[in-house]
Amino acid sequence: MKPKLAWGRVELPTTKTGLDEDPKDVFSRKQTGYPMWTEAMKAAIGPLRQAGRKWYSLYDKVIAPANLEAAWGRINHRVTGKKRQQGAGVDGITVAKFANRAEAELQKLGEQLSTDRYKPSPVRRHYIPKPGSTKLRPLGLPTVRDRVVQEACRSMIEPIFEAEFLAHSHGFRPEKSVETACVQVEQNLSEGRTWVVDLDIEKCYDSIPHEPLIDRVARRISDGKVLDLIRSFLQSGVMEEMNVRHETTGTPQGGIISPVLANIFLHDLDVAMEARGVAWVRYADDVVALCRSREEAEQVLELIREVLNGLGLKLSPEKTRIVHLDEGFDYLGWHYQGQRRWPRKKSVEKLRHRLRALTRRNRPGSLQTICAELAPVQRGWFNFFRQGNVRPECQALDGWLRRRLRSLLRRRAKRRGISPRGRDQQRWPNSYFAQLGFFSLLDHLDDYRHMARQLNLFPAGN
Repeated sequence: MKPKLAWGRVELPTTKTGLDEDPKDVFSRKQTGYPMWTEAMKAAIGPLRQAGRKWYSLYDKVIAPANLEAAWGRINHRVTGKKRQQGAGVDGITVAKFANRAEAELQKLGEQLSTDRYKPSPVRRHYIPKPGSTKLRPLGLPTVRDRVVQEACRSMIEPIFEAEFLAHSHGFRPEKSVETACVQVEQNLSEGRTWVVDLDIEKCYDSIPHEPLIDRVARRISDGKVLDLIRSFLQSGVMEEMNVRHETTGTPQGGIISPVLANIFLHDLDVAMEARGVAWVRYADDVVALCRSREEAEQVLELIREVLNGLGLKLSPEKTRIVHLDEGFDYLGWHYQGQRRWPRKKSVEKLRHRLRALTRRNRPGSLQTICAELAPVQRGWFNFFRQGNVRPECQALDGWLRRRLRSLLRRRAKRRGISPRGRDQQRWPNSYFAQLGFFSLLDHLDDYRHMARQLNLFPAGN
């Protein structure tokens, strides 16, 4: 009999973590992301790294018109729908407005960069709510023109550092994802590493010191103009309530180049754990270390604390803990416990928060229109969590959302008082919503698993 798969997976993951293979060619993984890299330059990455040599003369390629145009093309392609009219920097220019005059803007940008007159604008401070918390997450929104320059710079420096990043690092890297990180976590758990060091680096992005970060970039890049350009991004300041504040630490969340710089800085932590033979998984600043005993976990935690202190970072004492798999831990949206995983409470609450805003009782629009607006949000959540023990959450969310829609219909029908739930369900049964295009998470989960069984990918009883 085919063995039952753990973690609620309906099939063996096809995603590779990179642990059992040679380092991939970053250029084949992200073919359109590096237009200025010639074949000779690509071939030189390995030998230069092995010889401990640095890269010179990169600035002319960063500011080349073809590179700026390609950088803008990638941004223009990525930002779609309503987002094109949102997310402006301090100059108020959205992606849609920039697109209307892109040719002139890129020419002006190229001239400023080539004559050393370019200076990035402060990022605009914007706060987004943290689901399940009263706290807000700060974002720093660069102007579109600054995003173009950051993207052009990223395309030149990323391949140099990708060549040395370790397979345990998954955040914001070509061919890496939350899924590859989860697969690697599950591999370690299956091998008996069931004591977990669950880390939280306190305000990681806001705490990275600028000059030590530049020093780490300079280990591989010796082009002073590129280093000055990166320094200017870091020191551009943050505008909040018309006041500009300049800091000596932090890579603003929201900047295109920030994830690459954070990976460069945290690479020292990766190297230290690799040297000690620690099993760990890192997705940006979300880190877990997996151990075979509590004693080992305590030693690993002390090692991590020591390395981070040397980097000028520190662990959050409230959120960092050592826990056994039987007790459970959260990672990248999932709650792991025993041989099961399901969406953590904050992941469910985040979905409810988005759906709640779309199903206000006084909102306009036909129910068919409302269902059409809900469906993409539900589908995105379903696609992320369908490979897990998610049936109870799907059933609960479906029932909760239908009740909200029935409440909306009851208000429109001007029915007073509180109606028993059964009467509203008889008046507007589940089939009524299905006819109007309601996206049932539970129905889609059953269809997905039935298809997997038909393909003999999913053992009965899972």
